[in-house]
Amino acid sequence: MNHRWGLWVCLFALPACHKSGTWVDGQIDPSVRAAIRQLNTTVIRDISTKDTAGLRTLFSDTLWNRVGSNFAGQVERNEVAFDPAKYKEKNQFYIVYTGAKTHADVHRGKGSEHDYTLNFQPMTEETSVTLGYFTGPSESFALTTSFGKYGKDWKLNILEIGLLKIMNGDAIDWYHRAQRDFDSGYLADAANDLLIGEQLLRPAGDLLHYQKEKELSELDQRLSSAITTAYPFPMTDSLVRTKPSIFRISLYRTPEGYYPFLLYKTQLPMGDTIALSRECDAVCAQLGRMFKGLPDGKRFLYFRAYSRIPGDTSEALAYKEFRRDGRPPFVHGDPPDATAIAKP
Repeated sequence: MNHRWGLWVCLFALPACHKSGTWVDGQIDPSVRAAIRQLNTTVIRDISTKDTAGLRTLFSDTLWNRVGSNFAGQVERNEVAFDPAKYKEKNQFYIVYTGAKTHADVHRGKGSEHDYTLNFQPMTEETSVTLGYFTGPSESFALTTSFGKYGKDWKLNILEIGLLKIMNGDAIDWYHRAQRDFDSGYLADAANDLLIGEQLLRPAGDLLHYQKEKELSELDQRLSSAITTAYPFPMTDSLVRTKPSIFRISLYRTPEGYYPFLLYKTQLPMGDTIALSRECDAVCAQLGRMFKGLPDGKRFLYFRAYSRIPGDTSEALAYKEFRRDGRPPFVHGDPPDATAIAKP
């Protein structure tokens, strides 16, 4: 009778019996979930208040040996707003390994394109990994923690902070947007979409890998080849009388979001702000002709004019920046407005 009771306890309370396995979210023993959530609350509080001494008490020797003297400076320089009230838990994992501490792959997903795999080496027999995040106006930051059980105490083995979403899309969302723009011939938009997606590929460092990373890499290669052929930078805009030369298209980060950012060389003097502004108007008017679809549906467009193209140097070059309104989401490829031609 006692043996039978012990068997039932083991079947319904697997973590307590230390059977190897992985439990996710609601499958995890409530006492384990509560303990880890309290520890994560402490981590968030200590980071937000820059309490390095308090955070240090949670570290395992393994983590301390890895971050060492850089730890305090990293916490002090952290600019992510960690408001405990805005923290949300994405997933929690509880892993038990009773054998050798080998490399572990934990898959999370239900057939979604956003599925991911956690890759790590367990330091202890019991490990808990939590993926949480904070949502801001245009960016969501991931906070990933991994605690190991040392005797009776949980200690922090991994602490990662990274970008999870930009403008409400994760790496896979931006990959799909890049693919659609690429298929439609909007190469500049596709390049910017993919640039954002690549920033979001590692929200937890090397711990997390999306299962569609290969497709994103393949699109990057095809897009790079197409852009090299279509846009032989630097490109002189011959319809603007001052002949500005566009040498780069990138992204401009603002609190509201990310927007197209054109960098170009001007022949106008840097001190003539009025003439430079008129030239920017003309460049903006010709944008859709040079780069299909780029001004369409964008709230803002940003421009930076240099007197010469910056090289691989630390030299600080003077420049002027301008912001212009984008166009409403009309049909891509609208005839450009060629009337706003700047005068030298």
